[in-house]
Amino acid sequence: MDPKLILPIPPPLHSDWLAHEKTFNLLVPRLIITDPYLSQKRYSDACKATNTELLAGRDKHLTVDILIQDTVIEVFTSSSDIHFVPIRSYNPASLPSGLLDVLLNGREVKLIVIYFHGGGLYNGDLDSEDLICPRICRALQCKLYSCTYRKMSQFTADDALFDAFRAFEDITTKMKASRLILMGSSSGRQLCGQISQRYRNLNRDLIDGVLMRGPVTCNATEGGKHLPARFKDVHKSMSEAFHTSLLSGAVVNNENRTITALPLEAEDLRGMPRHWIQVSTNDIYYSDGACYAKALREAGVEVRLEVVEGWPHTFWLKAPYLERAVKAENDMIDGLKWLLEDKVQGEKKV
Repeated sequence: MDPKLILPIPPPLHSDWLAHEKTFNLLVPRLIITDPYLSQKRYSDACKATNTELLAGRDKHLTVDILIQDTVIEVFTSSSDIHFVPIRSYNPASLPSGLLDVLLNGREVKLIVIYFHGGGLYNGDLDSEDLICPRICRALQCKLYSCTYRKMSQFTADDALFDAFRAFEDITTKMKASRLILMGSSSGRQLCGQISQRYRNLNRDLIDGVLMRGPVTCNATEGGKHLPARFKDVHKSMSEAFHTSLLSGAVVNNENRTITALPLEAEDLRGMPRHWIQVSTNDIYYSDGACYAKALREAGVEVRLEVVEGWPHTFWLKAPYLERAVKAENDMIDGLKWLLEDKVQGEKKV
């Protein structure tokens, strides 16, 4: 790994973020909510309020010529119980509208993006990252499916992963796409990593690219004793020095992790699709992304790693009106376009 990417301590937080913390009083201890339903609702309501404000003002253009439809996928558990996984589709007005048209009639769509939100597998829903999805849909003129999943602590991390697998299977089985991108943020990126590794083994051409932002890729708690041996000396960010007002503790540990291997634990990453990875230096999961990029490159996978210096975990979601957050979103769009470029000629196949 490039020595510049190994950070024993983070750089100072950017002055714009420090001003944001002061303006919104983020350094005051927050109320601890023990009821999972209330915690999830509070998180969702806060995200929805921010998104609604921006979509009614600065980002109003994102609501134009976008067709949005909610539906569900039936999921049968191992005990033969059934539940429903919510899915939201975003369609440019120029494309055939409606999720059901695609699922039932098998219409061919040129580019599909499948998106999994973050929230530590404890929070988040189809509304929490609703500002990002139409941005992608408009910029790439693609069809995007936003997927959610069951949450802890009512359910397990493996239940969340099971739902993610089923959503991915249902969408990719019932539709036809020329190109497919898988993406997510934070714990949503953990799910993307596990999905892409599983389906890489079944059909290497199924996924054209994976985009990850602020990814969770391993369990680096307890002094890093659970890390793969070759990363113990370079994974430095799981320490108090990287704590911020946005994230001051690990969301993955031995008690709440999946039985399925986490992305960085994979023994063989050969044949994985190209990756675009965005990490923030002032984030306890900074090293998760940097080490995963290293592991992919060692396996011969084409990777671009973007390092955002002086900013905390998924800051673009919590303060989307800041100038640096807007740049992070634009960089994400550029990353998606890069994932779609032809590897030989550099031509885009969007």
